[in-house]
Amino acid sequence: MSDALWGGVAGQLLWALVAVGAAAILPGRSVADRLGLGRGRLGQAKLALALVGFLALSNGVHGATVWLGLLEGTTLAEIDRVVRETGPTHPLLVWLAIGLAPALGEELLFRGFLLRWLATRLAGPAAVLGSAALFGVAHLDAVHGVAAFLLGAYLGAIAWRARSVRAAMLCHAVNNTLALLGTLGRLPELGAAGDPWRAGLALALAAGCLALVLGGRLQPRVPSADPVGGRDEDDSSRTDRR
Repeated sequence: MSDALWGGVAGQLLWALVAVGAAAILPGRSVADRLGLGRGRLGQAKLALALVGFLALSNGVHGATVWLGLLEGTTLAEIDRVVRETGPTHPLLVWLAIGLAPALGEELLFRGFLLRWLATRLAGPAAVLGSAALFGVAHLDAVHGVAAFLLGAYLGAIAWRARSVRAAMLCHAVNNTLALLGTLGRLPELGAAGDPWRAGLALALAAGCLALVLGGRLQPRVPSADPVGGRDEDDSSRTDRR
């Protein structure tokens, strides 16, 4: 079982290396610029909102999946099984493989490289949805793929608005870590009950948080050195400038 976890870590490392190598075709002065690894332009308040919204979305999607009876036989169910069987004996490996590595490898490839590459050809919303669609297909499972598409669209919108992949990495890492703790019984599994009302409220909260973070807009394509560029900033981030 631990071999599968190490394989997952290696796979995420490979995705990260692909993103770094492919970044050469993007505009920018450095790999960090090209992949959006800079500080970003979300203030602390909007970053907190983005995180709360993503946690709500993840729990809402999971709850809806349970309620619809679609969880069994999916890769999501297999991940839960691996965590329950391996987590008590190899907690750090489980966290590395499922909590941390995807937040780095997947975000670098899908929200770092692919979103920015699509943004050189498409308007913002199309680039976000295109990268989310690729993210869903990459999970090779219909149910997991739909869930990944929804979560990827949220993370893509956040990365686009922030002009940085850091916020998406944070949301991804915190969500996966809390989900692991829930599966291991250290925290309540908020989305596990399959309550449609609770799932609906979570999804509504996620939509509200995203709307507040985006400020009502996704910027259209702007020709600049940064393909996710544009010059406006959140008021909260202006105070950080020196």
